[in-house]
Amino acid sequence: MIYTVTLNPAVDYKIKLKELKTGKLNRTDEAHVFAGGKGLNVSIVLNNLGMKSIATGFLGGFTGNFIKHELKKFPYIYDYFVEIEHDTRINIKINDDHHETEVNPNGPIIKEDDFNKLLDDLKDLNAQDTVIVSGSTAYGQDLCYRRIAEICSKKQVKFVMDIPGKYFHEFLEFKPFLIKPNIDELKEYFDAKIETTEDIIAYGKKLLELGAEHVIISLGKKGSIFLSKSKVWMADAIELDLKSTTGAGDSMVAGFIYAYHQDKDLAKSYQYAVATATATIHADHLASKHEVELYLNQVVLKEFTS
Repeated sequence: MIYTVTLNPAVDYKIKLKELKTGKLNRTDEAHVFAGGKGLNVSIVLNNLGMKSIATGFLGGFTGNFIKHELKKFPYIYDYFVEIEHDTRINIKINDDHHETEVNPNGPIIKEDDFNKLLDDLKDLNAQDTVIVSGSTAYGQDLCYRRIAEICSKKQVKFVMDIPGKYFHEFLEFKPFLIKPNIDELKEYFDAKIETTEDIIAYGKKLLELGAEHVIISLGKKGSIFLSKSKVWMADAIELDLKSTTGAGDSMVAGFIYAYHQDKDLAKSYQYAVATATATIHADHLASKHEVELYLNQVVLKEFTS
């Protein structure tokens, strides 16, 4: 089974308008409310691809109830969240003709008893499971990523970390199956000036040396780079009208894990990851399987040899 862990989920309030005028009244063209958080996005995309997952993490208050209600729309998502006292946060995402602007609060503080409930649930994992931890930290809990990674390592469970770069030191020694930093997170973790493709590959290989089994580095409009012990591939971004980048990275993770579980072919898994992220970016919603397959043949992998 696939488990997605969202330590700090959110209700995403998405607004569209022609121009954001600060300090003035703004009227929206569109406004929509969604169940959000990176791990939840992964579960939703997996659902759209026809794969089951258990979504876990922390939910509380009226916003937490809204998320649980929204998840009932997805037949392949089984929610198993820890109930907390305080409200789940609300993220505001504003899309105008020029920019995407996000306002994301920190979220509720997670008590030790609540965090231990989550860890106790994860202790039932077995070697056939995969755990995907995505998004921001559980506030009030130090080394939370490390504690999850340690359980996965002991249980010989494949685990994926798609989290802020400043936390990489917590879990790399436990040998994550996949990590997906963007270029800014790579710079943040190594505190380095990383500019050329050669620089990116060199620092990606350092992540492999530190313990990661596979690495996907997202480069925004420049595409992405995949690294494993034996292969380095680059895929350019497919040039189409950009609707929204929200959920693109989560879609990439979901696409990779979905395809890898089919036949463990790394090249196909990376192609599927890129196609899934592309489908989300150009559809203005989380990718469907039909949309992914429309882009799949357009993904061209360029192999680098050392």
